[in-house]
Amino acid sequence: MGTSLNSWELATETALIFDQWMRAIAASLRDEGAGSINQFWILLLASERPRIPVGAAADVLELNYTTTAECAAQLAQAGTIAKTTSEDDGRRSLISLTATGTQRIAAFDQSLMGIAKIALDPLEGEGRIRAMHLLFSACKRRDKKRMMGNLVRGDSTFIMTCQQISIEFGRLCKRQGVSSIQAHALVHVAQRESISAKELRGHLCLDAPTLSRTLTALADRGLISRQAGASRREVEATPTAIGLQYASLIAEETDALLANLFGDDYGSPAHLQTVAALRTSLEARTRQSA
Repeated sequence: MGTSLNSWELATETALIFDQWMRAIAASLRDEGAGSINQFWILLLASERPRIPVGAAADVLELNYTTTAECAAQLAQAGTIAKTTSEDDGRRSLISLTATGTQRIAAFDQSLMGIAKIALDPLEGEGRIRAMHLLFSACKRRDKKRMMGNLVRGDSTFIMTCQQISIEFGRLCKRQGVSSIQAHALVHVAQRESISAKELRGHLCLDAPTLSRTLTALADRGLISRQAGASRREVEATPTAIGLQYASLIAEETDALLANLFGDDYGSPAHLQTVAALRTSLEARTRQSA
């Protein structure tokens, strides 16, 4: 049996906010031409461990080999890392940071600290201290090996927590045959039983075209139905029976994922306060970019 409707809110709201902040982080880095977050981790690792094999870097960063190799190739082309061949094994590529790479790390630092500052800005005093402890504990619990570099500890743990939730949530959505955005939309529609597209767009912090494509995909799968709302231009979304089943499975797996990540802090006042603050800053950022 899946998670009940009344118990979905904590898990789905937490996953939504951290996942959406990860999308915001990726978009900001892309817009600034800085690169990807995985490129940043590779640069940091190369600065800490010169001549590390690409395969070893993949293990430390908990990325698959193909992703790491592709990022390393892009960084080498940009001149930010140098690739050499291992003398012991000609099949192994070793990576080291270049002077240009050091400059790129500084640019990444500035961008990521700026994003984290915006995200965590609603928190202050004891609330901010509790949030930093929550994020640091989550990273330590999962034995994240990326605790390095020039980022302030709290900022770096925020970035890592966002990425961890985004990756794991994406994997569980893939198992259900939907994208992350489709899953967020489906679960919220199921929670509300019926919701206008306008209200749903505001809750998910999405632009109108993205939400329209998302609802179309869910309707084509038979997971929701759409009907006219109070006005001719308004659309209401309602879950189907199979949509409720999918939403329940997604909510149940999300709850387990987050309980594993946050441990005893899951659902604590610090957790709730942090998620609420991150929603506030995300909504403010969305309004500014609209």
